Amino acid sequence: MKTSDVQFSVDEWLTDGPHSNVEERATLCVPRIVLENRNLLSFVDTESREFFDGPVIPAVHLAEGIASCWWPIFGGRDREHAVLPWRNGYALPDLRFECRGSTFSIECQPLEWNNPKLIFMNHGLKWLPRVEAEKLLGGFVQSVVDRLTGEGLAGAEVQLSWERVKKSMSNKDERSFCEAAGALGVDPYAVSNADNAFIESAGGLFEGEALIEFLAAARGMSDMTSDLYQDTRHVLIDWISGLRASSGSRLPELQAVAKQVNVDTPASTSQLPWQRGYFAASQFRDVIGLKEDDVVSFSAIAKKLGGKRFGRQRGPRGIHAVVDCRNDSTYIHLCGRGGKKWERASETFSFARALGHATCFPDESFSTINNLHRAGRQAVGRAFAAEFVAPENVVLNMHHDGYDVDEIAGLLGVSSMVVNHQIENSRQRASLAA
Repeated sequence: MKTSDVQFSVDEWLTDGPHSNVEERATLCVPRIVLENRNLLSFVDTESREFFDGPVIPAVHLAEGIASCWWPIFGGRDREHAVLPWRNGYALPDLRFECRGSTFSIECQPLEWNNPKLIFMNHGLKWLPRVEAEKLLGGFVQSVVDRLTGEGLAGAEVQLSWERVKKSMSNKDERSFCEAAGALGVDPYAVSNADNAFIESAGGLFEGEALIEFLAAARGMSDMTSDLYQDTRHVLIDWISGLRASSGSRLPELQAVAKQVNVDTPASTSQLPWQRGYFAASQFRDVIGLKEDDVVSFSAIAKKLGGKRFGRQRGPRGIHAVVDCRNDSTYIHLCGRGGKKWERASETFSFARALGHATCFPDESFSTINNLHRAGRQAVGRAFAAEFVAPENVVLNMHHDGYDVDEIAGLLGVSSMVVNHQIENSRQRASLAA
């Protein structure tokens, strides 16, 4: 199966292998995994120094791994899935998958094996739309299932797992539940009553990707098997449910500003999360009349957006803000305690992340700002916040003038981490452009 410049396929099935396991013998092959013209399975034998196109392995185990982990792969966020646990004793490269929402990454790093003595030397990183990743991995699994069926081995474990996944994908509601379970890190086909109740409760509050990111963040709250964790989950749902009935923290002008920003900087499918966030933040500042070097505080920005009684409140650990977009207005419930200078800077950054969510995802009625870093919407919000509170041009100009990171952070009222982030990201982009 090929998509753009990515290939995950079997070039040729081999016969008469020595394997006693019939499924291994039937799926013996030299697979091809190609990223941007690099065959990730090519290797060097460290004893003979000979170069080979790829190892001869049974494809069944790799297909089983993909099929059985399908929902954690595509439902999980901030979680890499390596193929090495699926190798069943055969040498494979250090290949990893990660779904971030609408985008999907495939990454490989060099890896040396001692038994057998070989080195997978090629490496690569490829971003592709999630729908293409589904076709790519699903096509590989289907080819293995077809091979087993053609060899008279219907009823193999991989076939049963894959048929179950395909059936779930064909039903909109069942697919949504399976992705939600994958986000929470549980098997949708063997979900406990407690996990099922939590998913259903969360589904009554959030929709789509907002639900997936909420559940993925909840997964990392604490020990999921403890009674304390189960109690925390109920408290979390009750607290968020209470916010929906709250009329405080209303920003009546935010929807109009967000609409103007989306008109001037429409989203593009080719944009990476940081690009979308950066561009929207720059436009947002222009629309509300912020000068490039104006210091940002959440209370001042709330007033610009019509907020008369905007404040903060204590919230569950791991939730920094909640965005509630209703027909009449947008509400941002900011979690914090104030007090120390670094806490105020952190709250302003969280508030800016919430503005980013409300601006870049105006059709998302209810969402949380949480601890996830690489998940699509959270990444957009973080990029928006960084550019909103500490514009890159301002940071770089001050840095060029001799100010150190802590001085820049103090003058802009942000954390040193945000300043470092802006400087480092600018260097990375300059390096890629060169």
